[in-house]
Amino acid sequence: MYKLSRMIIVIALLSLSSQLWAHGGVVSMGNECRLLVGPFTLNFSGYQPQKNQSEQFCDDLPVVGDSIIVLDFVDRKLREMTVNFRVIKADGPPLGTEEDGKVKEAELAETPFFEIPAKHYPNGIMTINQHFKEKGHFVGYVIVENGEEKFISRFPFSVGYPKSNILDIFRSPLAVIAALLMIGLLVLFISKKRDEAVEKKKANEA
Repeated sequence: MYKLSRMIIVIALLSLSSQLWAHGGVVSMGNECRLLVGPFTLNFSGYQPQKNQSEQFCDDLPVVGDSIIVLDFVDRKLREMTVNFRVIKADGPPLGTEEDGKVKEAELAETPFFEIPAKHYPNGIMTINQHFKEKGHFVGYVIVENGEEKFISRFPFSVGYPKSNILDIFRSPLAVIAALLMIGLLVLFISKKRDEAVEKKKANEA
């Protein structure tokens, strides 16, 4: 029973690990960030030169000011498609749940905070430069099209809200679930050791 419980918890943690630091279509995979748009994948890199010239951010941008987002098309078919990038102001921060990735037609109908109109990128790289004057919460949309094909990715992000301590991490529901699973694993481990000690004591007394 202990081995089965441990296996379930480990599998659950592994399934969460790639999603814990992700918002919607942007997924953190080790040291890389990927933007998933339908069946296509793009490498996602965010930079803020005034903070650190080389430091990359997966989605949230910790300070206000000049920001650079680079999308590198992993799938070559994207070079044949038009890519539209738009950002819309949001009322609150990302939820850290599946809801972050759900496309909302009402949002798409809003006037964007800023937008890069649809165009082709034959070199497979899209670079977005934007100066954020004040902190806030936003929703990014990437829309790729080619004829009748159309795919949309939604990813909320925040600007100017640095994660300064460990408590910020646990604002994500997924992180809380992972923490609870880890606690459960620890409890099972302690329980197993206690049972082994009891059995050993009984054997010695026999």
